[in-house]
Amino acid sequence: MSKDPNGDCDNRYHIRSLYFDDIHNNAYYEKLNGIKKRKKYRIRIYNHSNSVIKVERKGKEGQYTQKESELISEDLCNGLISGNTNLLLTGSPLLSDMYIQMKTLFLKPVVLVDYIREAYIHPVENVRITFDMELKSGLYSTELWNTRTPLLSVLEPNLIIMEVKFNKFLPSIFTTLLSGLNSEQISISKYILCRKFAERCVRGEWNEK
Repeated sequence: MSKDPNGDCDNRYHIRSLYFDDIHNNAYYEKLNGIKKRKKYRIRIYNHSNSVIKVERKGKEGQYTQKESELISEDLCNGLISGNTNLLLTGSPLLSDMYIQMKTLFLKPVVLVDYIREAYIHPVENVRITFDMELKSGLYSTELWNTRTPLLSVLEPNLIIMEVKFNKFLPSIFTTLLSGLNSEQISISKYILCRKFAERCVRGEWNEK
């Protein structure tokens, strides 16, 4: 496998995402309840830089996952965070859908997710294996750009989240390699981990991982 070209000399880079949910917390509860067809929205930046800002819609239908991304300006990013829906009227299908969600279901930013990623790629079926570490939550802060935003660790320091992504099938060499790992397979997301953690913090249970 090859190293992710976005990584530093240690093949790592920083990711910060600001997730959105509506007035009913549908993205949260649909995931918890295992609803087969669902979607969620987020803004994502890398290495605390404004050079690449993405707004993304991640959809799930059964076992299939689809992610749509669009590069946006810092002004549009800040407008989304502050709730300025007029900036979404660009003609983009993704941003238009987000506009509808914000107008009808009061979609708004709800949790800040912060971590370090190490990633490897392989051309066959676009296999991508990522290792996410130092998962932290900014709780209910929406300060995406503030490098001094207080963050709390969500997982124990020795825990790493490994994700395996591919197009239609995972080549057999990877299934063989992965079968020998001493790991626990779970379907929960970093978004859910951080939202649950934020809820525990509100109840004064922040130290209970």
